[in-house]
Amino acid sequence: MSTVLESGFRSDLVEAHETAAGLIAASGPWWSGVQRLAMLAEVRRARAHSDLPPWQAPSSAEGLAGSDDTLPPAAVDAIWRISNHPGTLTRAWYDAIVAGLPSPEHYVELVAVTAAVNSLDRFAEIMDLELLAPGPADHRPPSRARVEGAEVTSHWVPTVPIRGANVQKALSGVVGGRDLWAVLTRAQYVPPEALMGDLEWN
Repeated sequence: MSTVLESGFRSDLVEAHETAAGLIAASGPWWSGVQRLAMLAEVRRARAHSDLPPWQAPSSAEGLAGSDDTLPPAAVDAIWRISNHPGTLTRAWYDAIVAGLPSPEHYVELVAVTAAVNSLDRFAEIMDLELLAPGPADHRPPSRARVEGAEVTSHWVPTVPIRGANVQKALSGVVGGRDLWAVLTRAQYVPPEALMGDLEWN
């Protein structure tokens, strides 16, 4: 069995998956490359235990979640819930998760990585391919760069007033938050700028 890199699919799709794998392993503004690779591992662990009900936190079940402390329990619980039961997320759940993280920005970056890993892995599974290995972990510390003007308005998380799809805005409060989404959306769906390009904005 081969990965998408040896699949013979469109070159832009292959390049997008390869780029995404490298971005996942890179340090972001709030999580290190090592931590982001730990997120990838948790996504895959979660999918292997998809029968766990949404009301049970994996961090409270012995032997389910990762055994080290690379990620806080709230991050692990969020990754599993987003991966296996995204339709059950509520504002109360979000508030409880963010209370266990250093900041809402940590949650936004976690969502970006978790969604990207799920996108890559679901594609591989459907096409009967091996899961793509990530790039080597970036050991540099997070940049702590902030997005000026980000605030909570129409979303649970801090955002900036951009024009575009809700998913774009939801990831806008973190530096580079939309990078993974844009890379994969361009190859697997449509170019991000074309999503709502025919709308008249007032």
